[in-house]
Amino acid sequence: MLSDLVTGDGLLDKTKVLEWEALYKGMGGKTVERFKIRTEQGIASYILKPLNNRESVGREAWVHRSLLHHLPRIKVPKLVDSARHHDPDRYWMIFEDLGPLAHQLSENEIVQAASLIPCWHQLPLSLIPRGFKGNKPPYRDILRQVRRKWEQAESLLLRLGMPSKWINPLRTVMFEAEQTAWSETVVSHGDFHRGNLAVAGGEIVVLDWEHAHRNSPFWDLYNLLDLTHPVFRRQTSDALRQSALNAYLASRRGLGWEETPDFIRSYYEYAAVHSVWMLLLIQDDLKRDVWEQSGLRKAQAETYASLEDCVRYLFDG
Repeated sequence: MLSDLVTGDGLLDKTKVLEWEALYKGMGGKTVERFKIRTEQGIASYILKPLNNRESVGREAWVHRSLLHHLPRIKVPKLVDSARHHDPDRYWMIFEDLGPLAHQLSENEIVQAASLIPCWHQLPLSLIPRGFKGNKPPYRDILRQVRRKWEQAESLLLRLGMPSKWINPLRTVMFEAEQTAWSETVVSHGDFHRGNLAVAGGEIVVLDWEHAHRNSPFWDLYNLLDLTHPVFRRQTSDALRQSALNAYLASRRGLGWEETPDFIRSYYEYAAVHSVWMLLLIQDDLKRDVWEQSGLRKAQAETYASLEDCVRYLFDG
């Protein structure tokens, strides 16, 4: 049993494997590792993933066992084994090894990834528990934070170079956008950024389902198109964004599921709200000097570029 290769602390017992290598360190500081063992069929390779998000203990294994069989079109690494307990300090999962994964997706692959999203968005909400939460605050909480700090946001946006003609219309969006994200609620991957996407064998692979929950359809799209990431830099032009949104809508229609009115405009409003919120967070981090400054400056520039695209679409056509 593969569980015999994991210590009581949830770590790989390296005395029992032929070879191993560290792949990356998660946000929780634990290392995801590839290891190889000898089987009756020959040498087999697997991935050991310790838990890096304490609040989501057991959720990814639940998604693999209870949800993903409804998504035959979506390529994911097969879950082979997982801990029999829910102690977040010792929890682990073992997945099949799909080999080297390329995370730097081309523009065509980003559009293709957007076209996959409706596959899980159209699933019945009853398939996913209400108690599952995302890794970011709910949209209404984000709106409240932006409204409470609007004067600070306005000052920041002007410093970053936003034309003054856009400030008041943007304020109107912030204070009238209550319904933008709530016309629909769907089954959301929850963390659909480019670090959780890869290409293997010419196919898009969707990784890391531990944040699956109920949310707006815009959340997965925003992660893919406009959320900045410390490793996988955002490189979305407005042309690519619109191609991806149109691919998402075409896929929805192909599944027999129509979009709500003004879907694309509503996405831009949603993305504008989140981008202002992100800029406020980044500014606080810059002041507190809690992260590496050059990375924060890149994140700030990328997030502001997204916001500029949004306001240009909303206010300048």
